[in-house]
Amino acid sequence: MIAELLRQSVGEDRVWPDDLGPSTRLDGDLLLEDADMAAFGAALRQRYGDRVDLLGFVADLDIDQIIALSVADVAGYIAQCRADGRIEPA
Repeated sequence: MIAELLRQSVGEDRVWPDDLGPSTRLDGDLLLEDADMAAFGAALRQRYGDRVDLLGFVADLDIDQIIALSVADVAGYIAQCRADGRIEPA
């Protein structure tokens, strides 16, 4: 679901690996720019609610963590939001 939201929000016309999956790094592999991250964050908010703040989450990371940030890390952030009660149970 996270990878699909990423594809939809940033654009299907990009040349990305066919195996876009949990270990794919947003910056390190996909070279997402700030506008791309904002679009992805907006898609996550639309899907999961206004209390999901990807850009705020990323802002708390250091540069090495940002470069290494993967689709799985974003899924983990969403899971943590759900555990914290920021997302309604599915």
